Amino acid sequence: MNDTGTYMNKSRIEALSDGLFSVAMTFLIFFVKIPALTQPGNGHELLGQLLKMWPMFRGYFISFAILGMYWIAHHGLFHYFAKHANRSMTYLNILFLCLIVLIPFSTYLIDEYPMNSVAVAIYGLNIIVISMVHYLMFRLTLNDPQAVHETVTPHLIMKSTVRMLLTPAFAVLGIIAGFFHSSLSFFLFAFPVVVNFTPGSLDFFMRMVDKKVRQA
Repeated sequence: MNDTGTYMNKSRIEALSDGLFSVAMTFLIFFVKIPALTQPGNGHELLGQLLKMWPMFRGYFISFAILGMYWIAHHGLFHYFAKHANRSMTYLNILFLCLIVLIPFSTYLIDEYPMNSVAVAIYGLNIIVISMVHYLMFRLTLNDPQAVHETVTPHLIMKSTVRMLLTPAFAVLGIIAGFFHSSLSFFLFAFPVVVNFTPGSLDFFMRMVDKKVRQA
């Protein structure tokens, strides 16, 4: 059978995806270890140790938000765009989930070595590859007339495209920034989350794209 003639039950794909997203999001906290104290009753020592753990908490919250953003985007793909999932999309979804579950590892790496540009690059690459696999799933859905919802409009496609490509674009900037200032990298990795979660914030980027299209 060809790819466009073979479809999987969408609900099974979403159930597997939801399960692995919950696993990845839960694993993030497992890497945040309780600090060891020389004097268990000393509150000042505990506070000092917790403050030293700031990079781990920063990585936890940023990665949790990024996974939440991907979960919402994944839900949007299957709810608003994909009426069915063909074989190619199903295989890509498995790869997508494999990379999602890798986020706790790359988060722990950047938590342990926040000033290491290689660790920052690995984290950024994890985000980039996830984003591009998700975008490929999106394009495969649009290119399959039997899989895509009839209600999809060009404006919705453009808005979703900008939203999807914003994350890897800022991840590239984050990797570059990692060679100069790691704190800037974290800001750049987190910025698309702020844009996606803030109502109306995407309009600025939409106007930029629309202007470029008109100039072309």
